[in-house]
Amino acid sequence: MNGTHHTHHGSKAPAPGDRDHPLAEPDLAEEQNAQLTEALWGVRDAASVPPALRDLARKVLGGRLALKDVLDDPSGYRVLTDGISGMRESWRSMSPQDRQAVRATVEERADEAEAGGGRPR
Repeated sequence: MNGTHHTHHGSKAPAPGDRDHPLAEPDLAEEQNAQLTEALWGVRDAASVPPALRDLARKVLGGRLALKDVLDDPSGYRVLTDGISGMRESWRSMSPQDRQAVRATVEERADEAEAGGGRPR
């Protein structure tokens, strides 16, 4: 994979069940569903993302796994808990200054989202 394709435009054929229309989770607003779909496309298409996580994104995008059931799926649980464990280790190894920079970025993004300044398309 060359990592430059988006959605289904690449050297590899899409997995059965892949789709390119927004998720429609009933508990989320339309904008949240659109942002979630975009994020899942990014995870699915990024060559740098572990294959198991890319496969999990394919399952959700393909409608084979509901978002609410991700943690009930053995592969979903394993992928997400392994990822959280890795993030915890990264956090522990950061300097106090780096941790503060991450906190500031997260707070800034939350403030932008609250003000309706979501990511432009």
